[in-house]
Amino acid sequence: MGPGIDRATFLGGLVATGGLDIWDDQPPPSGTTIRVALDGGAIQTLDLETYLRGVVPLEAPPAWPAAALQAQAIVARTYALGRRNLTRPYDVQAGDADQHYGGPAVERPATNAAVDSTRGLTLLYAGGPASVFYSSCCGGHTADAASLWGRSGLPYLHGVADDPNCVASPDYRWRRTLPLDRASALLADRTRSALAGFELADVDATGRARTLLVHDVGGAVAAIPIDELRRRLGVDVVRSLWLRSISIDRTQAVPTIVIEGSGRGHGVGLCQWGAHGLATIGADAAMILGHFFPGTEVSGG
Repeated sequence: MGPGIDRATFLGGLVATGGLDIWDDQPPPSGTTIRVALDGGAIQTLDLETYLRGVVPLEAPPAWPAAALQAQAIVARTYALGRRNLTRPYDVQAGDADQHYGGPAVERPATNAAVDSTRGLTLLYAGGPASVFYSSCCGGHTADAASLWGRSGLPYLHGVADDPNCVASPDYRWRRTLPLDRASALLADRTRSALAGFELADVDATGRARTLLVHDVGGAVAAIPIDELRRRLGVDVVRSLWLRSISIDRTQAVPTIVIEGSGRGHGVGLCQWGAHGLATIGADAAMILGHFFPGTEVSGG
């Protein structure tokens, strides 16, 4: 799919159930609440739609096209409902662990409109609630949840091609450096001697390496999962789970490791920048969600 694609061709290639204008034939659920664990340990019980008003502007810029904001609202609602859990005192955390939530102070007219216009709408698969995820940018191809997390039996979470929809993201391609001595310290318990080099291995069907082989000067090799590497080195250094290269640069006064990659975040499910790109070429929320979660449908619950 490219910038010149027309609406009819786009619709012909996606699984979608229709535009937002025909989804209001069922009344929205009433009395649906969500328990939010706030910073500091407090737990707040909110009406679900009120909660979403404080989520969407922190997850998608309010200046983005309405269709991208509507898709975000539907996914955020589906995610929140999927996290409801009676075995703990809260359903969702207000942060990176779940969804950012900022309360009434962050509400904006455009994102409130996206929440209101999709009120009660969620994603279903085979008649039941879909398990949804999203991240900032997939780098041109979303990740396969089964490959990344071992989640089998969810065909709508297989990776899908998304070029060039998210090319406008500042993290579509990225490059970061870290002092070699700092990297050595962060990986010290996995190596026997000084770092000598790296090798990406165990590449899945989407092009993502699942493992980094770390070679030390003594000849030992440590296999480190990419998600573990990201936790160790930090999410601002390893910005996604899609690494394209990692090397040691010894040409500078201070040797560094150089990491290049694609996207921002885990890459599973909705690519937020991809949704933005699709919306700018005329896709509505149903088309966007049909692209990233093939086989699902939007329902008024």
